[in-house]
Amino acid sequence: MRGSAILIITLYCGSNVGVDAFHLHPRLGLPSSSSPPRRCLGGRHQQQQLMTVARRHHPGRYRHATQRPLNNETRHDISHISSKSSQSWKHRRRVRSKAILNSFENIEKRQDTKEGVINLLNSMVNDILEGQVSNDNLDWDLGATGNKQRQLQSDSSNLHINLSRNIHPRDATSIIRLLGRNNAHDAMLQFCRRYCRDILSFNSSSQSFSTVDENIGDGDEMESISNSDVVDAIRFAYTAAIAACARPPQRYHHESLEPKYRTKSFLLSLLDEMEHGYSNTTTTPSTPKNDTAYDDSHNSLLPHSILPNSYTLSAILLGIDDVTESMTVLEDFEKKYGSRDEEGAILTVQVYNVVIASCSKDSSSSSSSRSNSRRNGIGWQRALSILQRMRRSGPQPNEETYSMILQSCAVHGQMKVAFSLLDEIRKSSSTPMTTGFYLPLLKVCAKAGDHLKARLIIDMMENDNASAMTTEIMNLYLLSLAKHKDMQTHAMEVLQKMIDGPSTLVPPPDIVSFNNVLSAYANAGDYDGAQSLLDQMKYGLFDVSPDVVSYNTVMSCADPCSTLSLIQEMKLTRRNREGVIIPNSVTYVNAITQCRKASLNGDYDEAQSAYEIAMHLLDLASEENYGKGIELNVFVYSASIWMAEAVGDYQTAVKLLQEMKCRPNNICYDGVISVLSKQGMHREALYFYYEMRKAHLSATRKTYQMLVYAIDNSRDNELSCQKKAALLDGVLSVMPVEDRSVQIGGCLFEAMIKYHGNATESSSYQAARIAFDSIIGPVDDACLCAMLRVCSSVKPVKWNEAIVLIHSSDIVNDARVPGMVSSRALSLAVTACAKDDQWEEALNLIELYGCQIDHGNRASKSIGQQRGIVSVGAINSVIRACGRRSRPDIAVQILNDMPLRYAVEPVELSYRLAIIACNQAEHRERKNGAPIGSGFKWWECALSLLRRMKEDGVKPSLQTISSVVSSCEAAGEWQRAIGVLKSMPHFSSLLGRESMQEDDSHERPNLYCLNAAISACEKGGAWLEALQLYENILSMQNTNNSVRPNFVTVNSLLIALENAQQHDLSGSIYRDAVREKIVSPWKYRHDTDGNLRKMMDLHQFSKPMAKIAVRNVMDTLLSSKGKQFDGDAVFIVGKGKRSDDRPVLLPAILQLLQDEYGISATVDEQNTGRIRVTNDAIASLLEKKRWKI
Repeated sequence: MRGSAILIITLYCGSNVGVDAFHLHPRLGLPSSSSPPRRCLGGRHQQQQLMTVARRHHPGRYRHATQRPLNNETRHDISHISSKSSQSWKHRRRVRSKAILNSFENIEKRQDTKEGVINLLNSMVNDILEGQVSNDNLDWDLGATGNKQRQLQSDSSNLHINLSRNIHPRDATSIIRLLGRNNAHDAMLQFCRRYCRDILSFNSSSQSFSTVDENIGDGDEMESISNSDVVDAIRFAYTAAIAACARPPQRYHHESLEPKYRTKSFLLSLLDEMEHGYSNTTTTPSTPKNDTAYDDSHNSLLPHSILPNSYTLSAILLGIDDVTESMTVLEDFEKKYGSRDEEGAILTVQVYNVVIASCSKDSSSSSSSRSNSRRNGIGWQRALSILQRMRRSGPQPNEETYSMILQSCAVHGQMKVAFSLLDEIRKSSSTPMTTGFYLPLLKVCAKAGDHLKARLIIDMMENDNASAMTTEIMNLYLLSLAKHKDMQTHAMEVLQKMIDGPSTLVPPPDIVSFNNVLSAYANAGDYDGAQSLLDQMKYGLFDVSPDVVSYNTVMSCADPCSTLSLIQEMKLTRRNREGVIIPNSVTYVNAITQCRKASLNGDYDEAQSAYEIAMHLLDLASEENYGKGIELNVFVYSASIWMAEAVGDYQTAVKLLQEMKCRPNNICYDGVISVLSKQGMHREALYFYYEMRKAHLSATRKTYQMLVYAIDNSRDNELSCQKKAALLDGVLSVMPVEDRSVQIGGCLFEAMIKYHGNATESSSYQAARIAFDSIIGPVDDACLCAMLRVCSSVKPVKWNEAIVLIHSSDIVNDARVPGMVSSRALSLAVTACAKDDQWEEALNLIELYGCQIDHGNRASKSIGQQRGIVSVGAINSVIRACGRRSRPDIAVQILNDMPLRYAVEPVELSYRLAIIACNQAEHRERKNGAPIGSGFKWWECALSLLRRMKEDGVKPSLQTISSVVSSCEAAGEWQRAIGVLKSMPHFSSLLGRESMQEDDSHERPNLYCLNAAISACEKGGAWLEALQLYENILSMQNTNNSVRPNFVTVNSLLIALENAQQHDLSGSIYRDAVREKIVSPWKYRHDTDGNLRKMMDLHQFSKPMAKIAVRNVMDTLLSSKGKQFDGDAVFIVGKGKRSDDRPVLLPAILQLLQDEYGISATVDEQNTGRIRVTNDAIASLLEKKRWKI
């Protein structure tokens, strides 16, 4: 074949070789194809050239034929030679093309990993493109003879010249599809573009006859290809490439991400490249580097663009999951290709059906479809809008169109709309009703377990006479019953009707019918019923024998011992000649899963027994695997690992994972991580997570939950919050981008924020904020609340950051008002503001998100007001902040607005905080010098709130009563204070008016209440009541639940006695208090000489109490004749720094010593807070005997 001339005559001339063929061949010196045909028998030059061709094939017969004219025999021989040459070239091309295709198919069939297959395919494509393919590396066997094999080997030595001369367009399209379904997209696109350029070049060279192929002999002629064939070849090649990019192979789809080619922009770029890349409308596609086989001299562009067909447009739309984008692309296609007649229409009903199919995708199938379903929540509406457009201007919808629209409405829960459309179709006389209209709705009802609607659809089919009732329809109805619990009896009745009376109305059952009824028993947990039906099937009571699915279904509701018996029974069927049922992987998965359920629901002994049976089942599965009976796949291993997880056997779980004979999936790793987490082995759990990432397995939400659990419940008790946060930071560093959403890694981010926020470092807030900002996509309520909790717990409080977070939040999961904020998030933001006393900002948040105000300035009765949008704790924090900011009026107003405005009922703490705010306001006014009885009477407000508490059935606490008594004490209303205390059953006994009752059902007044009561008596001048109360307290010190007076108690009582001029009585009580160590005035302090000396410290004493203490010391000193002091007497009175104007105790004590004892005491020069009475002054006083008794 080497050095042969190109002779293409068959396509143009057929059998009339001598008349019309030779004028096409420029090597014969005849006119070109543009010249009119003419007969060539009369010209001598033409005859010589014809005889040259004849001598080349029959040298003996036509050796001397140049001098004689051509006769009919000669013309017949030349025609036979030309036809044989053309057929020979086409045959060799088909053989070479088939050999190359078979080589690709053999690579695909190899039992290799995904990466290995892709590498081999890439290498094969590179060899073909670089011209390095020979018969030795074409792994194929067509049964050819040895001569043909040797001939092909010599033919394939120059495959690199032009791909289209060696590969048929149909085989090229098959190769493109093969590369695409094996994920070799790069090689696929290179091969597609190169082949399209080569076939365009081949078409140009074959028409101009300017290229000679060395593969074709002198007697062989090459077949010409028309422009329409070239267009079809390029269109089909690109359609196959687009389809491969649009639909990733299901074989590896679960193990990898969506390919980068499956995007709208890339698919449309391929369409544009097909349309304009090979025509005069734009430049030719770029040539790959080092592509020596492509010669621009032979590149002749097509005169017009290559229009796609309906399959091309359908393939592009198949690669777009988003309904909105699909609609946009469809509208662009309508503008560009819609104005064509019906025969040449590109936008067929098939294109519209693809978009409608995207509207009907089930949103529960995968995580990506779930994210799309949120955007395509109105997909069923889009499907109906496409139907309206088709009815107006597009192609007429067919049965498939209506079927998918009905399915779209059904899967999105719009069953009413689906039935309405079905009624419309039924009433339309132009659309004949068939089973295809009802099956989509019936399948959705069967999947959802809605047997009532399934029965309604069947009744509609019977009324419309759509078709005869089939077994498939009845099986769907049985499936709807099986999905619904406690419907096994009805399912059995339906099955019995199918068994008893098979007819046109009741079809006979098949194995699927029986298996659906078994599934009904299994879902209801009725093992006895399922076993009974299975026994009837085994013993031949029906025409249907059980299969492996029947046994697997019964096994899904059996106990561990029964599962083992069923498997043994299945293995014994191998002795039968017929009806052999071999356990498969699903059998062992169901059996081991039932063992796990039993271990979780039973006690320890039952769990251990189920675990032993499960491990025995795994051994049986391994034996079957060795015997090549079943495939011990990843599902069997995952079920076994989770069985070990259920009983806490982490060693077996790890061993199973490491000994797996197949590639583990993420469920296997989740089981190992879970059992390690429950054991507190956080380091081992993290190790297997990193191993999981190295294996390029995607983690699940369960994975991150168990990692957080492992770290939070680690055996290492010294694991601080900082260390926990550092461990989770390491997980985040290897976390893929697709996992950094709250749907998958939300629990991890929540834990990181919590650990960083609980750390003691100053940068804890910044670390928590970095973790929060690492979330990709919307933030859920848990992560937002964790970040808001950090804002409210750090020092200083980040209340402004909390406001920014709550304003920029898109959490709407439990929002009940237009603010679209969750109750917990709003409460935390309000609490953060209140902790920094920003009560105005807190109220603004509540007003913005927590309630709605109508024009009457009253709370509206919406759902948000019936159920509080903000927690009572957040409201209480605002009340507390108002009290700290000296705004008791706002605190009381918030308390009054809680039931109606904020839809929360006030609790005891709410009242207490408002009463404390009133108490603080009353003390503040008295401290500022306001006379008693002037200004707003906050003590009355406190009393009013206490009375309202009791009316509302809220029991006040001791702290609440103490605050009310304290407010009355500040206002000098001692009668009111005593009256409040009298409401407590145990207080009357302290007044001596009632006997003490040992009743623990009522709270006893605490010391704070009693001190406030004595102080109130002191301010009201009721020293007798104060003294009686004090003495009763002392008399009951040794009783149960009694209180012991403290310094404040004695101080208040002494003030009352001193103001009443009861000096002797006050002195006696003071001495008793010193003796009981209630008051301890003597302290050892360093004197001016540096030595420790006993001094009287009056720092904490009131002015009357300090006088009583000094008077008692001086009287005691005079009575003991100075034996109490070895040197000077020193009284520590303080420098008056805590006094508002000037020192209080210093002048009072100096005046007392001067007036009552005639001693001119001095102020210590080195410490002005000390009064010194020298030893000489004391001795002089003793000599004069001047003291008061």
